[in-house]
Parts: sequence; C-alpha cells; structure tokens
Amino acid sequence: MAADKKEKEKKKPKTPFSVKFAIFFVLISSIIFFPSTILFCGGMLPTLVAALVDDRPRKTAWVTVGAMNLAGVLPTLIKLWQMGHSLTASLELLMDASTLALAYGGAAVGWFIYNQVPLLVSSIMARKSDRRLTEIEKRQKELVRKWGNEVAGAPPQLQQGR
Repeated sequence: MAADKKEKEKKKPKTPFSVKFAIFFVLISSIIFFPSTILFCGGMLPTLVAALVDDRPRKTAWVTVGAMNLAGVLPTLIKLWQMGHSLTASLELLMDASTLALAYGGAAVGWFIYNQVPLLVSSIMARKSDRRLTEIEKRQKELVRKWGNEVAGAPPQLQQGR
C-alpha cells in the first residue's frame, strides 16, 4: 500500500518554482491593482469564451481574439489610470456601453480575422499556383515549338521498346 502511494507521488510532475512564482506574482499584482483587474477581467471575457469554445485541434482562436480584445480594452485601462485608478471609476467604466462596445468590438474583429484570413490566404495561394501552372504550360508549348515533340517526353523509339 505504501509502495503504491510512493509510485503515484513519483509519477506526478512537480510544478517548477518559476511557475509557482509567476502565479504568486500575478495574484499579488491583481490585488494591488484591483480596479485594473476588475476592468481587465470584465473586458477580456470574449477571450475566455474563445478559449473555451475553440474546437480546432491547435486551439489558437484565443490568441487572435485575445490580441484584438486587448487592443479594445487597453484605451479604457489608460482612461481608468487617468481617472485616478479607483474601484468606483473601474465599475463606472465597465458599465459604460461604449467601453464594452470597444472591448467586445475588438474581440469581434479578432473572430473575423480568425475565420476569414485563412480563406483569403488559401485563395491567394490557389490563384498563385494557377498562374504558375499557366506559365509552365506556356513555357512547355514554347519548348515543343522550338525543339519538337521529343522535348515533351521520351523519344518514340524508347516508348515502343519498353
């Protein structure tokens, strides 16, 4: 029984000190900067939702949505710091419709980018490869015109012999 307990303890990976320190630092910072934390968490909810609902294998939606969401939240955070960084100012800004429109609008732009950019890139690449294929066919026709049909493939005597 004691041996099983020791084996389970050995198999459990230990959390590195740097991760523990980072978590501790984030917790202390969020307490010190509580008004900013409230505004930040309320404004960044779409990023959390993106992380939870992303069903693709690589789960990268939160990165795109989060970057644009952060771009929408940042002006409001700066406004909070200019207003005195108080809890009442934070809640006032968080309840303002224009603040939420800016933050959530940024997240919407992130979702648009996440969903549409891959389609755009694939269509550009398809057009580019079609153009390249047309150029190759044109060059091949030019070579056949210049050198004859043998340039397009093996000479007829080799094709019959094998």
